[in-house]
This record gives sequence, structure tokens and C-alpha cells, in this order.
Amino acid sequence: MVASRGAGAPAGRWLAQPSRAAGIARRPARWLLAVLFVLLLAAAILAPSAATPPEFLHDALVATLRHGGDFYDTARDLLRTESDARAARLYPSALAVVAAALPGWAANALVATGLTALLWVGGLRLGALLARTSGVAMMVSLLAGGVLAAALLWLIAPHAGAAAILVALSIVARRDTRGAGAAALGCAAALIDPAALIAIVALGAFAVLDGTRREAAAWLVALAVAALAFALHLHAITGATLPMASADVDGALARLTGAALPGIPAMLAAPLLLLSAIGWAAVGDPIGARVLAMMVAGVALDGVIGIRSATLAAALVAPGLALVPGTLGVLLRSAAGRRRITVTRVAR
Repeated sequence: MVASRGAGAPAGRWLAQPSRAAGIARRPARWLLAVLFVLLLAAAILAPSAATPPEFLHDALVATLRHGGDFYDTARDLLRTESDARAARLYPSALAVVAAALPGWAANALVATGLTALLWVGGLRLGALLARTSGVAMMVSLLAGGVLAAALLWLIAPHAGAAAILVALSIVARRDTRGAGAAALGCAAALIDPAALIAIVALGAFAVLDGTRREAAAWLVALAVAALAFALHLHAITGATLPMASADVDGALARLTGAALPGIPAMLAAPLLLLSAIGWAAVGDPIGARVLAMMVAGVALDGVIGIRSATLAAALVAPGLALVPGTLGVLLRSAAGRRRITVTRVAR
């Protein structure tokens, strides 16, 4: 799982492709570094970290299905006393039905397979973004951290964890000639967690902008299938009585920080999240814009009709840190550069 060094990359370059910050003038580079320092300081002071709300209702539904119960009858019953009912009512039956049909070890093996695939495919795809062997090793190590974060998210909130794994797989598995596979993974994520509809729309929009018609068509089909399944679920769950009081959930940005960088203190995790976003924004490869779009859209649209989408990009936050040294190096070299004076000698 080691990607080859970027073709034609200079020996001193960290990224296999030039950073988007390449060619920036000295004064703008200094301003950008000053603004970045202020933002990192503000993130360390102000941005909190929060845990993802656990999905208690999922375990109860799986247990009921294993004993022959009906998903929607049980869900309507349990939602009356569920403090997080507004979000819980939006989860379709797909994950609970699969979990109830499989033994516990088989369900865990299925999740482990997805995590392993993410580490393998992601290592090959993301490692190719770095020009040095040390950079590839750093990327694979941070990707392993992202896979661990997704696994921990699965243990707490199975729907959010499964969506994060499948969306990350969809992004790293995408190729110009393999858009259908990525769209199928995105569709599977949305059938489990409707929050992944955001991923389908965002990634489909990139396909339209790139002019890849077959990929755009694949994403359109994925959107149609997932949206229809979600609409049928909402119709089936109609009539559920929700409690008057709902659980207070922390901000979307705080939950993304807590899910993507678990165990790291908030005053350090928040600046790391910002650095990861900068790393993905500056990388020249098209995957950078897609990951950044997932981070921004997931946080911005979190809470719409109760959907929890903040953690969609949780598995790919840590790998973005491997891209930061290349961009910071370009900015520092530009900021430290001096004006070149050309002296021309004229022979008389």
C-alpha cells in the first residue's frame, strides 16, 4: 500500500502536484500567513469539541427485529420516549434489517471489511498526492487514524459511522472512468443515513462541472434511488408521536472535531481541523475540492429537517494534515523571498 512518487516531481517538493498556493507574491503570502496564525489562535481559544449523540434506538430496533417484530411499529412506539427522536425518526430500516439478519460477529466483520478497504484504497489514492516516501508514510499513518476515528464513530452512532465510511470510500475510490462505483457507494451510504444525500448532490455537482456525463448520470441515478427510498421511509413513519422535549445537541463544527480527532483536546483538535481544511483546499488534485466540499457542506447543512450530517467527512480529516507541510512551505518561501534585481551590462 505504497504509492509511487509523483512523476516529474522535483526532489525538494512535498506534494506530487504544485500546490494552489504556488506562485503567490511575497506580500499576499505574508498576509495569508498572518491571517492563518490568527485563525489558528482563535480556533484554539473558541472552538469546542463535542461527542456525537449515541443511537440508543438502533440497538432496540435490532433486538426487536431479531425476535420477529416489525420495524415501523416498534419505531413509532419507541420514538414517544426517545429524547433524540427528531433525528432518530429519519433513519431508514436498512441498517437495522441487515444487522438483525446477521450474527453479531458477521456484522462486525462487514464493518471491518469496509474499514480495511478504506485504508487500502485510500492509501493508494491519497499516497499518490505526496512526492516523497516520508510524505506517503505520513499520509498512510494519518489515514489509519481517520479509519480508527470512523470505527469509533460506528460504535457510538452506527448510522453516522456507516455513512462516514461509505462516503470516504466513495471519494477515494472515484476515478474518471469509475464514477459508477463511487456513485453506488454514495447511494448505499444514503440508504443507511439520509445525511449522505448531501454527499450525492455535492459529488454529482462536481461531475457535472467536470463534464463527465457518465459519472454525472450515475450520481443522478443514485440520487433518485436514495431520495425515493427516503421518501418511502418518511411515508411509513408518518404518525409517530415525538416527545415535546428534545435533546440539546452541540454545534455541528464541534461534533465534526470530536468525531474526526477523538481523544485530542479541543484546543488542539480545532486548529488541526482548520489545518486539514487548508491542506485539502490547497492540493492541486481534484480530490481536494471534493473532500473540502464534504467538510463544509456537512457542517453547513447539519440540522436541516433534523438530519445529522456534520460527521460525513470524519474519516478524511486526519489525512488532510499530511498535505499541510507542502502548502505552508510554499507560503513561507514566498513570504521570505526578496525582490530580484536584474543587472544588464551593455558593452560599448
